[in-house]
Amino acid sequence: MEDVKKRLEDLKNLIRKHEYLYYVEANPEISDREFDRLLEELQAIESANPDWVTPDSPTQRVGDSVTSFLTVRHRVPMMSIENSYSTGDIHEWLERCEKLLGQSPFPVVAELKIDGVSGTFNYRDGSLQSGATRGNGQEGDLITSNVKTIRSLPLLIDSRYDMDIRGEIYTPRTVLEKLNQTRIENGEEPFKNCRNLTAGTIKSLDPSVAASRGLQVMVYGIAQAQELGFKRHSEALTFLQKQGFRLNKAWKVCQNHSEIFEFIDSIAGKRHEFDFDIDGIVIKVDQLLQQQELGNTAKAPRWAVAYKYPQERAISRLLTVEWQIGRSQLTPVAGLEPVELGGTTVSRASLHNLDQIKEKDIRIGDRVVVEKAGYIIPYIVEALPAERTGNEQVIEPPAICPVCQQTISIGKGEDEDTATVVKCENPLCQGVISRRIIHFITQMEIENFGPQLVDRLLETGIVKAVEDVLHLDAATLSKVERMGDKSAAKIAANIAAAKTKPLFRLISALGINNVGIVVSEKIAASCQQSFAAFLSADTDFLVQIEGIKDRVAQAIISFRENQLHQKLIEELKLWWQGPSPEELASQKAGDSLAGKSFVVTGEAEVPRRKLEELIKSHGGLVKSSVSPKTDYLLIGSMEGENFVSSKKTKALQHSIPIIDEHELCRILGVEFETIKNQG
Repeated sequence: MEDVKKRLEDLKNLIRKHEYLYYVEANPEISDREFDRLLEELQAIESANPDWVTPDSPTQRVGDSVTSFLTVRHRVPMMSIENSYSTGDIHEWLERCEKLLGQSPFPVVAELKIDGVSGTFNYRDGSLQSGATRGNGQEGDLITSNVKTIRSLPLLIDSRYDMDIRGEIYTPRTVLEKLNQTRIENGEEPFKNCRNLTAGTIKSLDPSVAASRGLQVMVYGIAQAQELGFKRHSEALTFLQKQGFRLNKAWKVCQNHSEIFEFIDSIAGKRHEFDFDIDGIVIKVDQLLQQQELGNTAKAPRWAVAYKYPQERAISRLLTVEWQIGRSQLTPVAGLEPVELGGTTVSRASLHNLDQIKEKDIRIGDRVVVEKAGYIIPYIVEALPAERTGNEQVIEPPAICPVCQQTISIGKGEDEDTATVVKCENPLCQGVISRRIIHFITQMEIENFGPQLVDRLLETGIVKAVEDVLHLDAATLSKVERMGDKSAAKIAANIAAAKTKPLFRLISALGINNVGIVVSEKIAASCQQSFAAFLSADTDFLVQIEGIKDRVAQAIISFRENQLHQKLIEELKLWWQGPSPEELASQKAGDSLAGKSFVVTGEAEVPRRKLEELIKSHGGLVKSSVSPKTDYLLIGSMEGENFVSSKKTKALQHSIPIIDEHELCRILGVEFETIKNQG
């Protein structure tokens, strides 16, 4: 048995080594199959000996699904960085720094600005404790289960520091290409770009989705660097690299203005050589004491600035305009003479809507300026009327729907300030139905079910409306052309699994105008996660929900009352089950602490975040400072009776009860060991 235990530990260390070589150093020593064999051997040992499984095991990167994310308050705010767009802006920033410091701000550190999703990763006692999104800068979503799937992020490090490591989560371009190739082969719509894929994946409630999409992390700092004894930002970067984190290696300590601009120019020339998207260069004062002295504005640190590369533009010719049908309107798409832009060949671009076409006076045959919006979607910035020959044609909306050949309508809708809408009014138009089905599938996160399959199902008559998707089984799907039995079974299983998705996804999937994910989350919470409550909510109830105005409330009421939607609503009432009571309880355990405010301080036997989550899940509030209105001060049991802090002093002055984590569990009637052993 001891030999087996030794082999288990050897396998863990070996797998961690090869994860580092492959995902961080990009210098693998073994093949993918050899790596898989090591992982399979470790899994086999752990399956036979479940008591030996530890949270930091490489097999534990993928956890169970959740129904929603908890919110965590950042110990150090994640502030945005002021943008600059010219060398003159950088000169001005350096001058401001020098004036405030009374001395030169050099050296500064120049780093690549990765175009991904910002994250913060807490490490304590040598292991990854939690991960969170930036959120609003003060609070973010707790996404630990998803960040643990990122193999370039170590689960264990040598340092015992309690620190929040900041980094950018991103999808490599090669991964996007591979995923899109698979999706196209499966008849699914490809992902639009790396950033959107990353943002959607990191917020997925199922960690297996994150694990399958090859996310990576590049770290760029430590929130508590100065408190931990570091003198320079560059020193912290070197430390992180030695701890096994991936850094973008193209960073430089610059001693003067010239070195900054040389770095910016050198990166500009090879941006497309990287396997990740960047949209600029971040410049930071290197000395941490100077950073502290410079401080922050209300929104951004004064000691950092982001230089944004100018949007890349190209000139092409507008050849055609195609009106694409969506679930609520037709949108114009430009067909262009192929032109190189941002490392790709562009032959199609957005024209936004009819109003912008008229405002910019864009015509078929025009020479046009094309730009990538946010380095992602090509669109036409302007026409070049000086180069017209007289043969150009004014762009007119179509008279009939390109799919069903029925007459289309053109109008503003109720709000005159909104854009002109070109709309197919035929409720039986297959183009409209197709887009509604695709929207439903996307919002309900039904994997492997793409637009091509939707079109084939509509063409064969197997599916005629959204509600028909709910009852598709493997036997029916296997009758579709080019559909194998395994694929059919997988899609059917994904449809069945969607029954237990959270209510906010179901509401968003209905396709009600102006009711997306964010609004749906607020509605679901106000309706106590009840679909029946949502269906019966009147205007007075809806307008009380944050972010919902009369127009949105009326859109919801109109959708529910529309006879065309009655069958779908009735079918959904029977089909949707929602998360299990256990799943809901894991996120909201009750309201036994409703109205009670807590302040948590000191070292406990479990991470502070776990205690804060426990309090919030039972309806309590967690505050950062003690006041006369505080109900409890929780001091971690590891501190002992002689623990001294300003929070404890204030609590004693106001006769506020002082408890520890064990007493909190007794108040809630839960076993401490259960809380301690939770992931």
